Amino acid sequence: MAMWILRLLMRTSLRVSARQSYAPTHIRKQQESLFRLNERETNTVASWKLLHYLFKHNASRRCAAFLMKTNQFTALAASGPLFHEAIKEFMTMTSTRYQPLTRVDRVVGSYRYDCVGFVSYALKQAARQAWDSTFKATGIAKGRIPSPLRYREFFASLAKNPQPGWEAVTKASELLPGDVVAWEHKTKFASGHAVVIGSAPVQAADGAWLVKVYDSTSSPHGDDSRPSDHRAELASTRRNSGLGHGVMAFTADPTSGALIGFRWRPESKTITGQIAAGRPTS
Repeated sequence: MAMWILRLLMRTSLRVSARQSYAPTHIRKQQESLFRLNERETNTVASWKLLHYLFKHNASRRCAAFLMKTNQFTALAASGPLFHEAIKEFMTMTSTRYQPLTRVDRVVGSYRYDCVGFVSYALKQAARQAWDSTFKATGIAKGRIPSPLRYREFFASLAKNPQPGWEAVTKASELLPGDVVAWEHKTKFASGHAVVIGSAPVQAADGAWLVKVYDSTSSPHGDDSRPSDHRAELASTRRNSGLGHGVMAFTADPTSGALIGFRWRPESKTITGQIAAGRPTS
């Protein structure tokens, strides 16, 4: 697994956990030295080399144990095709912008789309069977893409009506990198949203699940990449927009564990409503 993928997951896991007081001080102080580990390495044993490094140095053993406890390595090994597609688009893009009409030039590295434009494009590129199933089941017209509502309804139906290329995700705690979460929430500018999960969820003290997401938006999440990314162009909101990553929180039913709400940023107010997730596999 590519070292830069590990680096991105580690950065989110440690930053989020540090804010929630999960990581001891000495672990947080080691972040930058760990990030400097040959991030250009791309062979398949990179994750094991990282673990070996952590356990080899006495001061890093607790850090390694912490990372393994938060399940980031397990999640990375089980990550789906959309996670890798999101990483590829983010790492190779030269410009990006949030806009309703999808316009992508993969050669140049230009990615312009909204939230469902990003998800739909990623599905077409990395999980064609999943996209074909979605297109057929949602009944959208040729040349169109599903709205957040259509995606949410499709994901909610997967448990009872399995579709080729998809797996149902019924609990917030079961989210994995590459899963798609969609919900309805009407605002002045949108009817809902959709994101691709970018890390294993970490449960906060209040029971919410903190997780890294990749999406196209003009409203930054927590610890968001867009405000400082020169590739992210201004949208109508006069803020950097387009493809990026940040940290959100999802809430779950205390009994069933099912998704019931979200926080745009970990510290934001919880919005409850219709929300569902699906896992594209092929």
